[in-house]
This record gives sequence, structure tokens and C-alpha cells, in this order.
Amino acid sequence: MYGAPSQMVLGLAPALAREGIKVTIITTNSNGQRGQKPLDVPLNFPIQKDGSEIIYFRCHPFRSYKFSLDLFQCLNFHAPTYDLAHIHALFSPVSSVSAAICRQHIYLTL
Repeated sequence: MYGAPSQMVLGLAPALAREGIKVTIITTNSNGQRGQKPLDVPLNFPIQKDGSEIIYFRCHPFRSYKFSLDLFQCLNFHAPTYDLAHIHALFSPVSSVSAAICRQHIYLTL
């Protein structure tokens, strides 16, 4: 993962996991802006990293916005099982859609 929000999450998640909190990160396989190949990671399948679960989804159809229909479907399906959603991106339509999904299922969204 690239960029400040992604790097922050990779630091926060292990710290939360050490405190006994179950952390699931859902993200895309995007790897920067245009011209970069996507990350070579398993898609639509949870992997374990530093005590957290990460699920990568293909960035499609609007790659420049890090958009992923599969990610939204996963979030909509799993959101009722989450206690809290931390949506971390600035000025992104993806953040707005994710927040709207979570508001339907989760009491508190940060």
C-alpha cells in the first residue's frame, strides 16, 4: 500500500491488535497513480499481517478514485458484524460511499 493514509493504517492496525482488538482492513490493490501496476496480492481473500486481517480488492472501474465495487459489496455484507469503521482517505468519493454503507449498519463511524 502506498500513501500516508495507507502507511498510517499499517502502523495503527498492529497496535490495536496487540491490545486484543480484531482488526480487518479492506482496501484495493491500487499501487499509486496512473502508470503503476497493481499490487501483486491475493484478491477477495483475507490474509494475515501483524495480527490484522487484510482483504484486497481489484480497483475497478474508476482506478483513479481507488474505486472497487467488490470492496463495497464486502463492506455492505460484513458491516453488521463490525463495532466500528475507521474510514481513512481525504476528499474521496470512495470514503463517502463507504461511510454511507457503514451508517446503515454501524452505530459509530469515525
